[in-house]
Amino acid sequence: MNKQLRNALKGIIAPEDDRRRRAMEPFVRATFEIFSRYLYRYLGNEVECEDVLEDVYADIWEDPDRLRNVASEKELVRTVYLYYMRKRLREVYRRMNRHLYLSQNDLTNLMAPEVGILESMSQEEIEGALHQALGRLKPRERRAIELWMEGMSSRAIANDLATTVGATKMLKFRTILKLKKMLTDYCQENE
Repeated sequence: MNKQLRNALKGIIAPEDDRRRRAMEPFVRATFEIFSRYLYRYLGNEVECEDVLEDVYADIWEDPDRLRNVASEKELVRTVYLYYMRKRLREVYRRMNRHLYLSQNDLTNLMAPEVGILESMSQEEIEGALHQALGRLKPRERRAIELWMEGMSSRAIANDLATTVGATKMLKFRTILKLKKMLTDYCQENE
């Protein structure tokens, strides 16, 4: 393991946030190619590799303690795979192997406000509430959710909306929260 990577690892596991912040960039620069090559063997798609790596680096930032006893590059790759990459790879496999896209009707299963209230509503009422909530979204939010429901990746949605992947993920997250609140409000009004 080279000196730059060893110093970056020491900085990442440091208790001070400022030191960790300064160490993260050299760590990413030193490991990006190694991790990308490793992921590419599994995924065969550079865009998916970058998406997974974004999440892996975020997970490392949140919980770097697993890297405390790493002494070699081989051990680093093994540790990062076992504790950070494997879960993300499984999510990508599930998404890539999904044969059916997520329809608007299936969206209710993802963000049901309360199971008891939804069970008491007819399917037509649920579809009407969801359609009404989707109609109240801003066009950009609606487009992002529609593309997501068709099974498109964050990178593809970002390209369609002419924005960054991070902004797209945040837009999806906030829009889903907004839809969840709208459906919850609808259910409370109609109790």
